[in-house]
Amino acid sequence: MIKQIKRSKYLIVALLSLIMISSCVKFPQPNPGVISDIPENFDWKTVQNVNLNVQVNSVSGINDSYIRVIKVYSSPMLKDGSLLSSGAARPGTPFSVNLTLPSSLQSLYIQEILPDGSRTLIKTDITSKNISVNTAASVTKSNSNIAHNAAFTSPTVPVPANFDVVVSNNSTLNVVGFLAGESSAHGNLYKSYLIPAGVTRTANVNMGNYIGHAILYVEGTLKMTGNMSLNKASIVVLDGGSVEVGGLTCGVFEADVPVFYTEPNGSFYSSKIVNFSDGSDMVNKGTFTVNNNIDVNSSSTLFNEGDIIVPKKASGLLISNNSRLFNNGSIDVKKFDITVSASATNDLGGVIKTETYYQSNGTVVNNHNEIIATISFKTSGGGTTNNFCNISTALTDLQGSVANLYDGSLWESLNTKINMSDINLFGGSIFLTGNVESVWDMALISNSDSYSLFKCTGNIPDLRYAGSQISGRIELVHTNMAEGSGTNGRQLYEGLFTDGLALLSKTQTKNILASTCNDAAGQIVAPSPAIVDNDADGVAEALDYDDNDATVAFVSYFPSESTWGTFAFEDTWSWKGDYDMNDLVLNFRVTYYTNSSNKVSRMKFDHKILAAGSGVEIAAAFQLDNISASSISTINGQIISGTVPFAVTANGTESGVSKAVIPIFNNVRDVVTDEFGILLNTVDGIHFNTPSGAIIMQFTTPQELASVSMDSFNFFIVPYTSANVSRSKEIHLPTFMPTTKIDATLLAGDQLSSADKYKYVDGMMWGIMIPEEFNYPKEYESVGNAFLKFFSWATSGGVEYTDWYKDIEGYRNNQKIYNN
Repeated sequence: MIKQIKRSKYLIVALLSLIMISSCVKFPQPNPGVISDIPENFDWKTVQNVNLNVQVNSVSGINDSYIRVIKVYSSPMLKDGSLLSSGAARPGTPFSVNLTLPSSLQSLYIQEILPDGSRTLIKTDITSKNISVNTAASVTKSNSNIAHNAAFTSPTVPVPANFDVVVSNNSTLNVVGFLAGESSAHGNLYKSYLIPAGVTRTANVNMGNYIGHAILYVEGTLKMTGNMSLNKASIVVLDGGSVEVGGLTCGVFEADVPVFYTEPNGSFYSSKIVNFSDGSDMVNKGTFTVNNNIDVNSSSTLFNEGDIIVPKKASGLLISNNSRLFNNGSIDVKKFDITVSASATNDLGGVIKTETYYQSNGTVVNNHNEIIATISFKTSGGGTTNNFCNISTALTDLQGSVANLYDGSLWESLNTKINMSDINLFGGSIFLTGNVESVWDMALISNSDSYSLFKCTGNIPDLRYAGSQISGRIELVHTNMAEGSGTNGRQLYEGLFTDGLALLSKTQTKNILASTCNDAAGQIVAPSPAIVDNDADGVAEALDYDDNDATVAFVSYFPSESTWGTFAFEDTWSWKGDYDMNDLVLNFRVTYYTNSSNKVSRMKFDHKILAAGSGVEIAAAFQLDNISASSISTINGQIISGTVPFAVTANGTESGVSKAVIPIFNNVRDVVTDEFGILLNTVDGIHFNTPSGAIIMQFTTPQELASVSMDSFNFFIVPYTSANVSRSKEIHLPTFMPTTKIDATLLAGDQLSSADKYKYVDGMMWGIMIPEEFNYPKEYESVGNAFLKFFSWATSGGVEYTDWYKDIEGYRNNQKIYNN
């Protein structure tokens, strides 16, 4: 019965495939015509190449000959699978690497690990193709005003070259948008008003209108005593501009720009409350001072990359009702409240300083740098605090909440109260307190393989009847602990230490290495720089990817340690097809294994076929353009059935070519063995699971990483029919050359670009690589119709919408994307 059902499914798939093939344009058209204005030199790359040079410095007590390990990440979380590259550096011998990165990526996070285990982290913007970093610039505490280093991307606001209205006096001013039928003589989308440099306006401005959206730009000075009410209007303080108001509120807002924007060196001051609401966006890159509360509510978002200051007692920054805060600057307030399902991210450059901190009602706060609460830090009602770096306060009061402390982080408190709360201590984290004032229903938990530290230097109450638990590799150090059952007596606590892992100590025994965040608060022994090195490659066992193999010390990845890239192809070269880009869709990840000299000894190509919506058979391979076939020692993991279209030699490379061509498979059906008919995973509702594979290449001698970077990773497909199994036709990505086995006559023809034979004369391509998993179009739906910013990206020459393939509101027509 099961076999009968399965056969029926295959029959349905086959029939649907035939129907789709008969209706799809899957074969050449004689005169496809020009369809777009794509720049002739557009290379169709969704990635950028960056040369990174990391200089390290001499450290007292550590010999310069010892290797420093450099790790490069795309995310500040470091442990989220965002590792891009790793390698060795010494003073005078930098770590240099050519990175292939998503074009939309804006920052890199560079970690230096010294032989003694101490670590520093530097964040650098991707502002050019050549980046040099000196680890001497690393700091444990960041200053304010480092807006351009934010990991998040703040919304932008247009600044016109010419303004619709220039304000030069105190006459009545109503900032209103265009009436129906009106437009800007200067091409501005929103009606723009400018108070220019050198002009001081002291009269009020009416910012309320119900026509079209308008924007007031202040480059000079605006001083008004009344409240500024923004209805269909935005205020932008330009570089050098200054605004003073008697309060700020938001009303009706329908434009796709921030309601409030302060540029670097701009300043905004309000003597009364500032209220942002109704889903509006606010961006501060200058100085934003309010002598009252700043209230961000109703799904609004505040981006701070400058200074926010609230000097008034008992006033501060309030984030509530699904609103969000992203901070990479300085917030100095008297009160910081985050409530009712709101969230906050304090980035690597962010410092939040407050007298009182309060978090509740399903909120989440991610702290990547420093939060200082001089009076109290209180959480309740289901709030979650994720501490990746440093929190310090006079009183920690956890009520019905969760605190997660990650490796290298420190939470320091003079006094602590814990009630119905969980503290999850990841290995290498520290919770340091003076007195523990009260405890009930506390869960102190670690699931890590290494120890964390909970240390009390004052008093801890009796925990025998506190309904609490301590489990996992946690060392609780109570420096005032005495024997017996009296005050601070061991017997008051030892009943919680029963799992054989958690430790109760008077004197700390587990060493927590110093980090840029933990102030060396748990380091009791400075690690000896003498290293255990089993394979004698100069890299310490703890830092060596494989300390039993001298040819492998580090790993690097594309796109990253945990993410996948995608190759997507049309099979109709050298004529146009339907451009659904699903004739072959293949996920991949490239791993580079390097030795202590940062040379590649081994490569791995992980792959998984997602779709094959082709009316012909497809084979796939890649050529390492800078590597000869004889430089490959062995290849394992290929799925090569037969000798056509690819035949391989003893070392696994293709026969008859001098460069290293590595066949992956001769036919999709050799990999996906289910009878999927003609179309694989391109018709909605019909889906076949496909297996993953991995090809491992060993080099005869280690190669320079630059020689095997993604710039020279030449992936291609060979389409053929079962009646004519030919190797002569290859489809490559633009900018890549065919192998020597192509039929050169196929490169002729006026329909192909003279500069790049893998682009049509109008600039279109047949293959593309995307640096993440691609939700490809369904059968017969073109990529331009499925991804609404695709042609804007292409016609801009790759400048605009570099993230066109992402799942962002307004970027996709999901009805045209394959859904299994």
